[in-house]
Amino acid sequence: MIGSAAAPASSGNLGPGFDTLALAIDLWCHCEAEPSDWWWIEEQGNGNRGSASDLVVRAAQLAVGDRPMALRIRNTIPRARGLGSSAAVSAAVAAAALRAVGTEPDDRSLFEIVAGLEGHPDNAAATVYGGLEIAYDGVVRRLPLASELRVVLAIPHRRLSTERARAALPGAVRHQAAARSVARMGMLLEGLRTGDADLLAKASGDELHELPRRGLSPMTARLIEAARAAGALHAAWSGAGPTVIAFTTDAAAMGVEGALATLLGGDGVTMHPDVAVRGWS
Repeated sequence: MIGSAAAPASSGNLGPGFDTLALAIDLWCHCEAEPSDWWWIEEQGNGNRGSASDLVVRAAQLAVGDRPMALRIRNTIPRARGLGSSAAVSAAVAAAALRAVGTEPDDRSLFEIVAGLEGHPDNAAATVYGGLEIAYDGVVRRLPLASELRVVLAIPHRRLSTERARAALPGAVRHQAAARSVARMGMLLEGLRTGDADLLAKASGDELHELPRRGLSPMTARLIEAARAAGALHAAWSGAGPTVIAFTTDAAAMGVEGALATLLGGDGVTMHPDVAVRGWS
C-alpha cells in the first residue's frame, strides 16, 4: 500500500513569539511512503539508502516503528531559510508512513511526533493544524488573524541553519528585556487579531532572539527596515531566518514586495503566499 500526505510551511516566532507562535504558509512538502525491504529516501529524483540518523527516517519510525519504507519526497519549501521545512517534512513523512500501513493519522499524534523532533512546538503546531497557532507545554490553540492582512516573504539565497541561529542566543536575558518582550507579544497578538496598525508597530524590535542573531544575517535586519519603510504593518525574522515575513494590507503589499525585491537584488526572492488555513492533509 502507498500512503501519501502533505504538510505546509510555517513562519515561527513572528517577532516576540519565540518558540510559541507560528503561522502556516501555503507552500507544501509532499511525501509518498511504501513498505520496503530497507529504508530508501528519494527527493527531487535523487535516491539513497536511509539510516536512523536521517530526519525523515526518524519521523517514519516514530510513526510506524522500525518497518522500512521507501519515501519519496517533493518539497517546495526553501530549506534552512526559517520557513519550517523540517517540521513540514516530518509531518508529511509520518502521516504518509501511517497511511502506508493502513492507519489514518490523527492531529495530536502528528503534532507530538513533529514537536519532539523539532524540540519546540511552534512550527509543529502550524504545520499540523494550519493557520495562526500558539503552543506551549502541550497546549495548542488556533488564534484569530485579521482577514485584511496579507503576507509578503523575502527569502535570501544564503542559508542559515537553526543550530547556528540557536547557538547565538544568550543563556539569560535581563528582566527589563523580558518585560518588554511580554508587552510586544500582547501588542502582536491583538494587532494580528484586529489589523490595528498602531499595535503592530509596537510589536517589533524583539530582543530575545532577533537582536542576538542580527550579526548572523545583517541582510535580515535591513529587509525588516525596508519592509516597514515601504508600509508593512509588521515585519520580523521568520523562524531562525534569514527569511523575513512582513504583514501588510492589500494596498501596501505590492510596494512592500517591490522594496524587498530591490534590496535583495539577485541575492534572494520575494513572494506573497496565502496563509495555509488548514494543516497537513
